[in-house]
Amino acid sequence: MSDRLKFFRRLMSAFEGTSNPQRAVERGFYVNLPNNLVGEITRRIELRPSSVHLLFGGIGSGKTTQLLLTEQALNELEDIKAFYIDVSVVTDISDLKSGALIALAGLHLIQFLSLQNLSYNQFDNIDNTEIENSEQIIRKAAFGYTETKVIETSLTANLSSAISAMAAGSKSVTKHYKGLLSFEKDKSIELILEAFSTLKQAVRNITNKEIVFLFDGLDRLSDSQTFIDSALDDVFAIKNIGIGSVLVGSVVTVYAEKENIASFDSSSYYMPYLDVFENTEAQKFFADVITVRDSENSINSEIRIFLVLKSGGVLRDLMSLCQAAIEEAYVDGSDQVTQEHANKAVLALARSKLIGLTNSGLATLHKVMTEKSFSPRTAEDFELMLTGHILEYRHPHQRFVVHPILAPVIEYMVAGVANG
Repeated sequence: MSDRLKFFRRLMSAFEGTSNPQRAVERGFYVNLPNNLVGEITRRIELRPSSVHLLFGGIGSGKTTQLLLTEQALNELEDIKAFYIDVSVVTDISDLKSGALIALAGLHLIQFLSLQNLSYNQFDNIDNTEIENSEQIIRKAAFGYTETKVIETSLTANLSSAISAMAAGSKSVTKHYKGLLSFEKDKSIELILEAFSTLKQAVRNITNKEIVFLFDGLDRLSDSQTFIDSALDDVFAIKNIGIGSVLVGSVVTVYAEKENIASFDSSSYYMPYLDVFENTEAQKFFADVITVRDSENSINSEIRIFLVLKSGGVLRDLMSLCQAAIEEAYVDGSDQVTQEHANKAVLALARSKLIGLTNSGLATLHKVMTEKSFSPRTAEDFELMLTGHILEYRHPHQRFVVHPILAPVIEYMVAGVANG
């Protein structure tokens, strides 16, 4: 393998935006976010370990990194044990069921207990059988189970079921029950909570620490009512048995359920995109993000600023642009990323963002560009925010903009429509 290939592979890996942000932290790529929330959230949880914290923001704004750093900071405290859970990895968040987060948290407690290599007899005031039963309840609730029942053929039994069973030459029937992580609602939340509480007490006995869960991955949930009825209800049920939570939510929920959220006893935080056009600190932050990953200056300062501006302050988009430009440079046989390579990367990302954009969505984006104002009200408005077509900045002042990578394309498309 040539040295050039090795170098470009390392460079591509450094800008891998879809990988676990924890790897970036471990590799020394983390750059302190302006006004980062880690310290504030950590201090509030330190003071009230069983409190609930809601972290909202756009996709790709850096919430996961903040959550992972918060987990790390909490676990450095002597009396707190924090668990990070990416909900979207294990279940379909668009069909999130009440009790799903409780089941997920329970699975993490089971895993933690299994790693301790301890006998159940070492748990004070908890019966051995009680813990085993609780683990079984949580696993069944999460993944489902199969149960075989004997069909009674008495007159009081269900006649059609009995006839079917006898016709098949059997007196039993097998039924499969799907779990909370696989689309079935019919679960006893009270039973799950009781089992979860038992596991929580077992972990508390081992660690002598308060427990906190950090639930990630719900920022792509467009149905804000599901967030309230399922996710938020679950974390408050967990709170009632003495466990704290940090829960990530989408920009849609902030606007659609503002009053509802305010009615809950929780602390809320919002991570807007960083305004790289009007905030010099934000622009420097993104330039530093590139610098720590590209120590050999394969992307010069001029092109770095170009890519930062085209990213619109969306961290994930900046990673994608840099990686695409680096790939273009390698394919072109160049050791440096040129303006042409950067332009190709911009065009590729713009094309991907146009996929699925409707004519009415296009009209809304053009209106935002020309009128310089936007007040999200409709489901389509919220969808354009959720997908990052429309970006919200809040510092130095609140404003909405069309993603800068799309603006010239939209102008061209609208002009084409107008000209027939």
